[in-house]
Amino acid sequence: MSSSPPLLPPVDLRADDVEIGNYATLLDSLDIALLVFSADGSLQLRNTQAATLLGDTPVVWEDENGQPLAVDQRPEREVVQTRQVIRHRAIGIRKAASGATDWYRASAFPVFADDGSLRRVLLALANLTRDRQLASQSMPTHDPLTGVFNQGYIRLLLDDEDRRARRYGTPFSLALITIDDFADFCAANGREAGDRLLAEVGSLLGRNLREFDMVGRFASDQFLLILPNVRINDAMIGLERVLAAVEATYAHHTRAPLTIRWRGHRIQRRRFIDIDRAPEATAQRSAGSRR
Repeated sequence: MSSSPPLLPPVDLRADDVEIGNYATLLDSLDIALLVFSADGSLQLRNTQAATLLGDTPVVWEDENGQPLAVDQRPEREVVQTRQVIRHRAIGIRKAASGATDWYRASAFPVFADDGSLRRVLLALANLTRDRQLASQSMPTHDPLTGVFNQGYIRLLLDDEDRRARRYGTPFSLALITIDDFADFCAANGREAGDRLLAEVGSLLGRNLREFDMVGRFASDQFLLILPNVRINDAMIGLERVLAAVEATYAHHTRAPLTIRWRGHRIQRRRFIDIDRAPEATAQRSAGSRR
């Protein structure tokens, strides 16, 4: 896992094409793809990393929810229209041939001429998927019972996200999911039933979050969610979807109810803002039952 955010240019760039070429070479050495567009949105240059990423076969660009992006919705087109910087937006790139999607942290910057007109747009793509794969080679990353990140690794991911927020002011949200009365459930139904319940909840969380969101087991009955580039009001929409998924999964069981609670936080720069919300999803849960 990268210990610091990728090297990015200053906001107000005034650079000629030679300087941009040198910058493209620098990003190559950092394994970051760079695409350079003209003021009309046409591609002018891509470094070696970008050429490897995009190749010569069709690719589909996806938004943070996995939905295809139209050409005019892509970050570089937005910068062409607004002249504003885009920082650390999650973008998926799906190879049409294989159907596999890799996720990237996209940042797009305008480059201005001396008269203030737009000359170029730089689009940098740092590979999120590869960073996590590299990290997994050097330390255990997943909880074997639930399949989500273990506590040690989710803490490292949280530290990494916090560094980005402090350096760039980009928001992210946290949510702590708690299974109510888990110890009592295990005492009444057995530890194996409790393990099955944890595995089911972990799987539900993974399936009902955005692909680049992060979920880890934080305690025996708790899961920590890290939601990049989203404020708490928007994150609450996804959390309500998780609660609805729990309700739908256990709606037809007939024994003691399963309830989960969440506590959310918004993180931006050096502020820590606590949003204490505890909606409950109640569903009938049969001990030892499977999905």
